[in-house]
Amino acid sequence: MGRHTFNPRQLHLKKMKKALVLVVLALTFNAAAQDYKGHYGIGLALGEPSGFSIKKFNNNNEAFQYTLGYSAVSGQEGINIGADYLRHNYEIITAEKGRIPFYYGGGIHLKSYNDAGNQLYARVPLGVAYEAADFPFDVFFEFAPGIAVLPSPSLVTNFAIGARFYFDVRKAVEKIDEAI
Repeated sequence: MGRHTFNPRQLHLKKMKKALVLVVLALTFNAAAQDYKGHYGIGLALGEPSGFSIKKFNNNNEAFQYTLGYSAVSGQEGINIGADYLRHNYEIITAEKGRIPFYYGGGIHLKSYNDAGNQLYARVPLGVAYEAADFPFDVFFEFAPGIAVLPSPSLVTNFAIGARFYFDVRKAVEKIDEAI
């Protein structure tokens, strides 16, 4: 059997590399705080369903929102996945610091019930968010009524409160590659 010897220099280099990667990521996040409209927001949403929320702005007023969640409503438990197109209006509510858009749109979601098959439904998300001025972060509340189209018509109600952190995926990957 081969012997492994402890090399403090290699350990020190590994620690330095990890620290460098963390500093680069922090700088990437800080730069993204200036203007995160082209970046991805990733966060959590609590409600019906609860889970992950991803938002990607196409421009200053339009975005796509993706959801991967779990419904815990008794008798309707199951995984929910969906996508919404959103338009933002920044003129209805104003803030001294940051911005508060009202948003609305349309989307399609698929729910896979644990015991009862699948449900495909269309929904109309209506929400309000607070977009921080100095940090790439938002907090949101959303209500989304909808109608199931498969397997049979029925009303659907989604709601959530959540938060997302925005970052530039491409820039972060480039910085990590440079650091390594």
